[in-house]
Amino acid sequence: MYDYFKQRYGFATHYCISACRVACGIIRSWRRLVKRGRADSNKPPTFKVSAMRLQKELMRFRGDKIVVAIKSYSWIEVPLVIGSYQRQFVEGWREGKLKVGEITLLNNRAIVTFKKEVKEKKPSGYASVDINLMSLDILEAKDELKYRKIDLKKLYGVRVHYFEKRRKIQALSKFKPKTSKMLMEKYSKREKRRVNDILHKITIAIVKEFVENGVSPILEKLKGLSYNATRNKYAKRKNRKVSPLPYRKIQDFIEYKMAWHGYRTHYVSARNTSKTCPRCGRLSKTNGQVFKCEGCGFKTDIL
Repeated sequence: MYDYFKQRYGFATHYCISACRVACGIIRSWRRLVKRGRADSNKPPTFKVSAMRLQKELMRFRGDKIVVAIKSYSWIEVPLVIGSYQRQFVEGWREGKLKVGEITLLNNRAIVTFKKEVKEKKPSGYASVDINLMSLDILEAKDELKYRKIDLKKLYGVRVHYFEKRRKIQALSKFKPKTSKMLMEKYSKREKRRVNDILHKITIAIVKEFVENGVSPILEKLKGLSYNATRNKYAKRKNRKVSPLPYRKIQDFIEYKMAWHGYRTHYVSARNTSKTCPRCGRLSKTNGQVFKCEGCGFKTDIL
């Protein structure tokens, strides 16, 4: 593969390594899905997105631009438009507090990752975070129990709003396919920006409180949630209800923000967590939003 790439393209050979790494990652993910029965073994994946992962040997980060090597003694400069939020990381890099990680070039933007070494902190307490359809329920256990509920109705409303827009645009595709494609891209990007903005604001506030109180978050393992939601006779209706919220993205945002401050995020199995009594440990059937233990009579609406 190395010799073939070098003879055919003539670019720096590190691009071959980067391309192979991306391709191998896609193939490995596809094979795992095939084993689980979630992908067709006769339809191998294709990679259509124009993206380029730059290794350290291929680029130099200059703060306001990226110098990318193409061939021997040949390079191009990619200017960067830096926002006010991103500028703090560039300044941290200039001061030597941060290091540049992997850089990915896309059609219209560059993804620059920054790294820093932090000493893991020992928490003085823990906080369980339960992600529901309309809210985030947080229970902190430090000196005393403290419960807080964060409303997610605005986020849910945004996802439902753009779902309805996409459905109308899809109906237009039979008559005006080009217009439909253009509108779909436009509103998909707008939805992504609005959702990420809301998620960042919510998780920044949560992490700030956790760091000030010195607690580590405990989250549920939600792997396969969207897929498992469709495995019953009410599949379509249930999946429509569950899918609007980006559950895993909320967890990812909390995890990397806590790691930035030196705190580890812990995960526990979500199995029967809504049916297990926290007082006696007995499993009871759920009855609406209020939980009542059939054994000891414990009753709560925040389980």
